[in-house]
Parts: sequence; structure tokens; C-alpha cells
Amino acid sequence: MTGRRWDRRPWVQALILVAVTRTVTYAVAYAATLFFAATQGPNAEGFQAIWLRWDAQHFVIVAEHGWTGEAEPARPAAFFPLYPLSMRALMAIGFPPVLAGLAVSAIASVVACAFLIKLADEEIGEGAGRRAALYLLLFPTAVFLAAPYSEALFLAGAIPAFYFARRGEWLQAGPFAAVAMASRAAGGFLLFGLFFEFVRQGFRDRSWPSRRTRDAAVAIAVGLTPFILYCLYLWKARGTPLQFFIDQRDGWGRTFVGPVDSFLATWNTREGLTYPTNWIFAWRIEILAAFAGVMMSIWAIVKREWGYAAYMAIFMVALMTSTWYFSIPRMLLSFFPVMLVMAKATYGRPERHEMALLVLAPVATLGVIVFTRGAWFY
Repeated sequence: MTGRRWDRRPWVQALILVAVTRTVTYAVAYAATLFFAATQGPNAEGFQAIWLRWDAQHFVIVAEHGWTGEAEPARPAAFFPLYPLSMRALMAIGFPPVLAGLAVSAIASVVACAFLIKLADEEIGEGAGRRAALYLLLFPTAVFLAAPYSEALFLAGAIPAFYFARRGEWLQAGPFAAVAMASRAAGGFLLFGLFFEFVRQGFRDRSWPSRRTRDAAVAIAVGLTPFILYCLYLWKARGTPLQFFIDQRDGWGRTFVGPVDSFLATWNTREGLTYPTNWIFAWRIEILAAFAGVMMSIWAIVKREWGYAAYMAIFMVALMTSTWYFSIPRMLLSFFPVMLVMAKATYGRPERHEMALLVLAPVATLGVIVFTRGAWFY
């Protein structure tokens, strides 16, 4: 018998961690609807309804009607295809739309956590992976891993892609990069990071073997394929291959501006304007999140982790040259190297690990309550 033996331990750990945190998340979310109910007696809002918030509504509509239907939202091209198509696959066998979205996110979370465990255990030490997965599942905006959003599916592609790339197994990295690319436009940042991971390995080894070069090129080409196919589909269906840019601009006001203009637009969202109080507070956190993202990019540069650095830095450039800072705390979920840094900082130091959990868990719980109650949460 040849080949590596399959190690099920990371998968069992990931399944247990996701199952426990997801059960608690669902319980907290529904308990919040009962505690904050405005009426007496049974709450009028069911379990599925509390998860149908913000972009989750858009994903459900796109899953039901596609990218050319007349149903709202009028800007469906902004939502890349893999997550709605995955929902539709479960809907075809009887899942209600919201439950389909929750199921896809749960399955994807297991995949993402399993590979994060493998990555951290191999690069930091035995046991570090479990901590890294916990930090991901208890991240302040981890509610978006549970909700019908595409974050979990994106990570289910991004983390394995980097895992295999860093091991030099580029051909295995390609399909996972394609999953990330088909899930979110941020897949383009992942491919950028994978290219620089290839460069890092070349300078580290002081060699550029033709086989690795070929395999890396194939992996990046495979990763880029869903983007090309989506553009061709939009070109045929909507008349322009970059319709997702247009829908982002017209639906959410996102355009490219200078970094100073973007910062000032975010900073100037003060009381007295038409924004609700929690939006104004959220925009202050956007600025802190942007600072954290920049610091993580700088850390990766200092450590000469060129793959991680390129991935996070280009991500931050895009976020900080938008009309204003928008959803940066949520986007930081995709910065999985943060979880590796935290796992390394707490490795062999249980008191640091406990302190991290004491900080993360309450904030993550707050996020679940805020989101499922329908208030704005990134």
C-alpha cells in the first residue's frame, strides 16, 4: 500500500468544535429573540427568520432566482456563484433556503477548520491547530461563519489552498483556490498571495525547479478559471463581463477612491446625519479593524511571509480605497494567518489561551445577538 495514510484527527476535532460552537450560536440567537420579543407569549419570529438578515436575504434570492431574474435585489451579480449554487443544490432535495444556507456554512466551516488545524499543527506544533480553529470560530465577527453568508465557503477554499501550496503540493492547491475564487471576488487576492508564496519558496530554496513552476502555474490557472467562466456568463447574460463591479457600485455605492478620501468619508459619519447610532459606532470599529489589518500585513512582511503578506496587503488596499470603510471587521475573518499568529503566541502558555478566549467569546456572542436581532453588524 502506497501513499500517505489519511489522518482523521483534524477532521474529528474540526467537526466537534464546529458542532459545539454552532449549537451554542443557534441557542444564543434564538434565546435573544425570546428575551427581546416585543410581545407576550410565543415569539412571532421563527428560527429561520432570525438568520435572514442583510446579505443573507440576497443570497437566498439569488439562490432562488439566479442572476438574471426580476426579483430583488436588482444587483445580483455582486454575489459570486458558488455559495448560491450550493444552496440551490440542497434546496433541490428539500432544504428550505435559509436552512440550506446554514448547512452549507456549517459544512464549509468544518473543512476550513480541519485544514487550519493541519496547517497550525505542522507549522507551530501539536495542539496549536485546535487553538487556531477555536480563535476562528470565536472571532468577533464569527457570526458570519454561521449565517447564510459566503465567508465559510471562501475559507474552505482559501485555507486548504495555502496549506497545500506551503507544502509544495501545488496541483492540490488549485481546486481549492478555485473554490475560493468561485465564492467571493476576494479569491483574486488569494491568487495574488499564492503567486508570492511560490516566489517565497523559490528564494527560500534558491532554486526554481521546472516542475514546481509548472505545477504552481497550473494551480493558479485552475484557481482563475471560475472567475473567467463567471465573467463569460455575465457577458452573455448581462452584456458586460464585469457586471459584478457595476452592481457593487450601483447597489452599495462602492467605487475606487484615494485612501485619504476613503478614511475621511468613514471618519465623517457623525451623529446628526441620517445614520442610526449603531451604524456610527460600527464605522468607528471599521477604522480600528483597518488598523488591525494593516498591522497584520506589516507583520507578515517583517516575517518575510510573502504569500500571507501579499494576500492580506492587497486585500487591505482594496478595502481602504473603497468609497468608505465597509465590512472590514467581517473581512478580517478571511485573514486566517491572524489565527496562526494567535495560536503561536499562546502555544505552551495556557494562561494566554484562556485570556484570548475570555476576550473573544463575549464579543462573538454580542455579534450573534446584534446580527440576528436585525441591527447592523458589518
